[in-house]
Amino acid sequence: MSVRELVEAFDRARSEKRAAFIGYLTGGYPDAERCFEALVAMAEEGVDVLEVGIPFSDPIADGATIQEATSAALRNGTRPSDVIALIGRVSKETSVPVVLLSYLNVILRYGVDRFAVEARASGASAVIVPDLPLEESTTIGQKLRRWGLGLVLLASPTTGDIRLSKVLDQSDCFTYLVSVTGITGERTEVPRSAIELIRRAKSLRPLARVAVGFGVSSPQHGRRLASEGADGVVVGSKIVSLMREGGTAAVRDFAKQFRSSLFRESS
Repeated sequence: MSVRELVEAFDRARSEKRAAFIGYLTGGYPDAERCFEALVAMAEEGVDVLEVGIPFSDPIADGATIQEATSAALRNGTRPSDVIALIGRVSKETSVPVVLLSYLNVILRYGVDRFAVEARASGASAVIVPDLPLEESTTIGQKLRRWGLGLVLLASPTTGDIRLSKVLDQSDCFTYLVSVTGITGERTEVPRSAIELIRRAKSLRPLARVAVGFGVSSPQHGRRLASEGADGVVVGSKIVSLMREGGTAAVRDFAKQFRSSLFRESS
């Protein structure tokens, strides 16, 4: 996979008049084999992009659900190299692009060049780094892109327009819009801040691809975000919760239902 396949996944969804579905799981949760099975199941049910998190001991952007999954994966001995190997297995089984999520310290300890080379060789298209400051993104991004791995940056409701423009310009393929200020976790409704952020981003860069995450928990959320112009919708905590409670079967059922909610209504 490459950034090109990631772009094609978003463009294919756009041509079908829907938002792309990005499904997240913590790598190695609840164990390597069941994680692999769930990722493949999501791909089979129409998830456009798979997002796989590398477990980290201090996941500052994650809520309780993903923190618990991360802790469980770490207790199982999951290492960054194990997640990269997992992605390699998934990439051989499906053509769906895979994006890694990793905190900056993990990448630095691994070695940026080594991380990029191995992640790219496994089939990863890009990496999301939640705690990467915009000011450091140019240097890190150049190193990642040298080996063919894209960089996805994040913006939140508190990101000002000047900074938001830079984030949109420096992200590869899409920008991750955080729906609320705070941490991940299931919520009952789409916050107004998410809608306003989509509109600001599209006003600043009409052609930019934006995906919204944090708190997206139901098909109703997906339908609202798609109707407001989100190019992609990220579901994380809900899928991790379903994995814990019902395993791959529950994740498969949710993916099928959620994808159907992302079609935009004809005007």
